[in-house]
Amino acid sequence: MTTRSVVEHVLRTTGEIPVEELDDPRRLADAYNLLIGQPGLGLEDFAERLGCPPEAARAILSRLGDLGLLSRYGAGNDALVALGPLTAMRQLLVRERDILRQRQEFLEESVSTYSTILSAYGTGPATADAQERTELLPDASAVFARLLELTAAARSEVLTFDSAPAPSGAAPAVGRALGLDPLDPGTRVRTVYPEAVLFDEDWLGRARAAAGAGAEVRLVPDLPLSMTLVDGHTAVLTHDPSGTGGGLIVRQPAVLLALTSLFETRWQQGRRLESTRREDGRTPAELAVLRALATGAKDDAVARQLGTSVRTVRRIVHALMEQAGTGSRFEFGAYAASRGWV
Repeated sequence: MTTRSVVEHVLRTTGEIPVEELDDPRRLADAYNLLIGQPGLGLEDFAERLGCPPEAARAILSRLGDLGLLSRYGAGNDALVALGPLTAMRQLLVRERDILRQRQEFLEESVSTYSTILSAYGTGPATADAQERTELLPDASAVFARLLELTAAARSEVLTFDSAPAPSGAAPAVGRALGLDPLDPGTRVRTVYPEAVLFDEDWLGRARAAAGAGAEVRLVPDLPLSMTLVDGHTAVLTHDPSGTGGGLIVRQPAVLLALTSLFETRWQQGRRLESTRREDGRTPAELAVLRALATGAKDDAVARQLGTSVRTVRRIVHALMEQAGTGSRFEFGAYAASRGWV
């Protein structure tokens, strides 16, 4: 495989669409080929041989770094070292394989949970026992009224996946479900939020208020559904994350066991919600962006996962790079890793 085809393959695999000269595979391949043929070039020599100003050369190096084609850039002696074509492709494949493995594990876990739910209900006419163990909630008001009732009666534990901001008027019921209102003194409240909560002030305020009221709160990259489990015998599932489409109360033991297992898995994977900036000045939102980017996800995928805009993601990264004094994302990635941010 030629160096040019390596660059073109990386651009295709990472989903990049060339829109500027900087993303021209031929231009990048020429730069990459120069670094392969003459390792150790300084920035000025590199720019001169490439026939472009130093600023343009730096941007090209930054792009190659983003694509994982440079093993080092901006070291103490400004040496520029490119990965060999086979090594670059191998690292790309390893990174993509890890991302696919994570997605496959998530899918298998979700399929297992939903399969258990479907098998518990069956496809035939509902029996009286099945009807007693399930209850349809037609709209948001019904969902939150039942949440108030169930959580007020909780005696041992309330487990919640809070996967979306509360719709207008639902705050009191959601607050009770998450432990904002007093429950039985012996009731333990645990809530898992997606990291998108860090980019919604009202939602984040609710999470912090819950933590301040004694609830245990953790964050995970994303959640498969919204639910509240009460004392291990009742679950409230919503048809859509915000609860506006109604929901379902479930008391089927097999389903409750599967949902509890799903909750515990996500809980173990979660990170504690940090209420303020860390001592190094980093905010929870900044760290969430960095962790998502470290998986190999592109800016648009990170924005979708975190429920924010691509502009916000890029603004955060740009600000952090400026603070770190780094000239490329590749260089900044090493900087962030050395400080334990990812």
